[in-house]
Amino acid sequence: MNRKKFLIIAGVSTGSLIVPSGIYFVSGSVKKYAALLIKKQLSYLKLETNSVETYVEDYFQGNNDLMAKLRWKTMYYLGITWENSNTLKDLIKYYLLSTDFFINKMDESKNVKYLGLYSPYKSPVPNPFAYTLYPPN
Repeated sequence: MNRKKFLIIAGVSTGSLIVPSGIYFVSGSVKKYAALLIKKQLSYLKLETNSVETYVEDYFQGNNDLMAKLRWKTMYYLGITWENSNTLKDLIKYYLLSTDFFINKMDESKNVKYLGLYSPYKSPVPNPFAYTLYPPN
C-alpha cells in the first residue's frame, strides 16, 4: 500500500467516525424528534396545540439514556414508521391512551386533548377497548 492510498483510507475512516457523531451532538433534542414522529403518524387527527409536546415531556421525564436518544434520532432521520418499530408504536399508543380520543369514541373530527400520562391504575379512560367506546356500525 502506498502513502496516497493510506491517506485516503485514513481520511475516509476518520470522517466516517467524526461526521455522524458531530451530527448527533449538533442536532436537536430527542423530545423534538419524538414529537415530530407522533405528529407525522397522527397527521389525520386534530391534535390540540402543544399537547404532543406536553406528552413527550412527561413521557421522557428523567430519561437520559444515550442509546435511547440515538435510537429516536435515527428513527426520525431514516423515516421509520410505527409499522417497523415497537418503540414508536408504544409511544403513539400511550399518547392516544393519554388523551380524550377514546373518551370521545374515536371521533376523528374532534380535537384530541392530552389529559395526563396514561396509567392503567389512574387513567381517565375507563377501558379503551370496551365496546361502548366504539362508534355504531
